[in-house]
Amino acid sequence: MSNPELIGCDLTWKRNGADWVLHRKRRRMGRVVPDSKNPGMYRIALSGGRLSDMANLSWAKNAVLEAAIRELEYEARDPTPGRAIDPPKCPENRGSLRLRESLVSLSSQAAISMPSS
Repeated sequence: MSNPELIGCDLTWKRNGADWVLHRKRRRMGRVVPDSKNPGMYRIALSGGRLSDMANLSWAKNAVLEAAIRELEYEARDPTPGRAIDPPKCPENRGSLRLRESLVSLSSQAAISMPSS
């Protein structure tokens, strides 16, 4: 997708038993499952079979939707999946201290020049 406003426009929610599953075409982007102990509360199914904290249905669905949009935006930004995006290098390679000056020497000089009470 080249238009950034269209990212996420083809996401749809579908029921799978008691669960809500977010799809993009045939790809599953996330799942919201009902909490087993608290009726009316839901959790997000995370990787490795873990579950998120409890939330009501609209908050849980919104969290899954936001995560899916972030993932789609990341994929649209980098056309080669799995490749890390290199940050630009800093043009200057200098520190904030003068040459041969360390924080230890600065703190000891400050301690010596402090008037004692």
